[in-house]
Amino acid sequence: MKIKQVFNHNVVLTQRNQKEVVAMGRGIAFGKHAGDEIDEAKVEKYFSLDNEKTSSQFTQLLSETSSENVQLAKDMIDYIKLNLSKKVSDSIYFTLTDHINSLEERAKLKAYIHNTMLWDIKKLYKDEFVISEELVRMVNQHFHAEFDENEAANLTMHIVNSEMDVDFSTTMDITKVITEILNLVKYYFKIIYDEDSLAYYRFVTHLRFFALRLFTDATYENDDTLFMLDLVKKQYAEYWECTLRIRNYLAKVYRYGLCDEECLYLTMHIAKVVKGSKRI
Repeated sequence: MKIKQVFNHNVVLTQRNQKEVVAMGRGIAFGKHAGDEIDEAKVEKYFSLDNEKTSSQFTQLLSETSSENVQLAKDMIDYIKLNLSKKVSDSIYFTLTDHINSLEERAKLKAYIHNTMLWDIKKLYKDEFVISEELVRMVNQHFHAEFDENEAANLTMHIVNSEMDVDFSTTMDITKVITEILNLVKYYFKIIYDEDSLAYYRFVTHLRFFALRLFTDATYENDDTLFMLDLVKKQYAEYWECTLRIRNYLAKVYRYGLCDEECLYLTMHIAKVVKGSKRI
């Protein structure tokens, strides 16, 4: 396999299966130049993007990024994959490398930015946030910086982005909607959530995928659940009323029509999380 472009000792552009790909591996390009062969046994990761524009942007990013920063990005992603039970998209190689470059500039300026959604992010994405705290330690050691949990929140959003394979702004919108719905339920029933409970975890997980559908124009349909609707309305009447408030809110603010199937499952999740919470 011949090198088309050397980005640094660990990253090259090559061709595989008649497609341009980025090959990553410690020292695979050491002492080598365009046209030289690389040892495929040393390649740890092949990276390609189906979108031609994004792929071009990634190769440009790599050409402008120091080998140390590329290696830091890879080490951080390896840590994420080792410690996270969920699968992350390869797009994180692009977004995290780009973010590390911005962190280098901010470290030089000592520009430590406050994240206004810090507490929401800590609550909604606990596993990802714990991982991000270690990533911040790696960044601080690399740049001799003093980033704190606010930066951990930023890195958390990059991980969540990659889990759902959406862009950063969509992830922020999703987080905002989840927080809004959690607050609507909280104040409607006057409760304090047990954030360590399985019911709360399942509720937040349901809301994540629900919000993803909202912002990607996807719908949930399953006619098999319709027969349960009347039963749920009767047996979970107070929770159904809360769901209707949420439906009205989403229609008013986001112009999103909550279908019957979504209302059904939302009602059942609300019932479980409220029953497991403390009433004020």
